[in-house]
Amino acid sequence: MPTTQDNNQADNPVSIAKDNDALLRLCAARLDTLKNDRIVLYAGANLPSEAAIAAYSPALSAYPAMGPRFAKEQPDTDLVSKLEIAVENEVNALFGSQWAETRLANCTTANLAVFHAFSQPGDLLLAPTAAHGGHLSQRRGGTPELAGLKVMDLPYDARHDRLDAAAAAEMILTVKPRLVMLGRSVMIKADDLAPVVASAHQIGAKVIFDASHVLGLIAGGMFPNPLALGVDIMTSSTYKTFPGRPHSIIAGRHADDRRLLSRLIESRMIANCDAGCLPSLLVTLLETRRHGAGYARQICRNTAAMAEALRAQDVSVIAAQAHETATHQLLIPMDSSMPAKATITALERHGILVGTCADPRALNEFALRVGTQFMTRQGKNEADFAAIAQSLAQRLEKTAAGRMRYRG
Repeated sequence: MPTTQDNNQADNPVSIAKDNDALLRLCAARLDTLKNDRIVLYAGANLPSEAAIAAYSPALSAYPAMGPRFAKEQPDTDLVSKLEIAVENEVNALFGSQWAETRLANCTTANLAVFHAFSQPGDLLLAPTAAHGGHLSQRRGGTPELAGLKVMDLPYDARHDRLDAAAAAEMILTVKPRLVMLGRSVMIKADDLAPVVASAHQIGAKVIFDASHVLGLIAGGMFPNPLALGVDIMTSSTYKTFPGRPHSIIAGRHADDRRLLSRLIESRMIANCDAGCLPSLLVTLLETRRHGAGYARQICRNTAAMAEALRAQDVSVIAAQAHETATHQLLIPMDSSMPAKATITALERHGILVGTCADPRALNEFALRVGTQFMTRQGKNEADFAAIAQSLAQRLEKTAAGRMRYRG
C-alpha cells in the first residue's frame, strides 16, 4: 500500500522538524518576496503599513472582550472598549456614517450578521450573481442561505459593465424583497445606485452595500460614497483598496439599525475574539484620513494607464472608458482552452500574481481580474504600470475570436 508524505514524516521526527523550520523561514521571508520578487496584480490583496503591523497587540488578544462597551464579560477590558470607540469615531469621520461596528473578524461574518439582524428565514434578498461578480458572502448559493434567505439575482447591464439600475429598481417594486445587496467583487466602475435605493425605500426594504473592494477608493473620494447616496448599511473587509490587516467594518446611517445589530452580535456571535487587531485598524484609519486621497487617486490613474498600455500591446481589455473614473480593477477576457487555474499558475511561474473571475460579458467564459492597488501601495506610478502591462502582455496572445490566452 502506498504511503503518503504525512505517513513517511510520522516515522521521521527529524525530517518533520527540518520541514517545519524551512516553512517558518519561508513565512519570515514572505514580506520581502511579495515586495521584491512578485508583480502582485491580485485585486483582493494589500499590505498594511509598518506602523499598522507594529500596532497589533497580542496582549489585547490574550482573551476575548465580549459584550457592550465597559460592560464586557471578561475582566480588565476597558482599554478594548476605548479602542472600539476610537475606531468607530474614525470610521464615522471617513465615511459620514452615524455608527460603526468593528468587532467581527471578516466581511463574510459581517454580512451574515447583517442578514440575521434585518431579516427572517424565508425573506427575499436581491443580490448580484456569481456571473457578474457577486461574492460568495452576498449571493445565491452562498452565505445568505445560512440565514435562511431566498435569493434572486439582480439584473446586470453587460454592455455598460454595471448594475442595470433601471431594471433593478423595477424588479424591487415587483418582487418586494426584504433586503437588497449591492456591491460586487468585480467592479470596474461605479453603479448608479439612486433608482435602486429609491425603489427599495419605497417598499420598506433595507439596502446594503458591500464595499470590500472599493472601501479605500470611497475613503479617498474616488468612488461614490454609498451612505451618502442613501444606502442604509455598508459592510466591508479591510485589506484591498483599504490597506489594512484583514478585519471587517459595518457602518450605517440609522441608530435603530445599530441597536438591532449590536443586540444580535452581543447575544449570538463571538465578537472581539482578536481585539489586538483594533490598534492596527485604528492606525490604518488615521493614515487613510491623512493620505487616502492621494493613494486612491493614484490607484485610478494607474488602472487607466495600464488599460491603455495593454490595448497598445493588442491585449483585449474590459475597463472604464476614458471619460469614466476607473477603480482598481480591469479585466482581460481569456480563451477557455486553458482553464482558469492553469492560466494563473502559468503566470505565477513568471512572478505575476493575478486572479480570475467570470467574464461578465460572456456566459461560461472567464477573465483575468487585474488589480492595481497592491503595486500602487509599493509606490508604482503610471510609467511603472505601463512597464508592468508590457510584462503581462508578453505572456499573452490574442485568438481569432479576440480573447486572450497564455502564450507559454
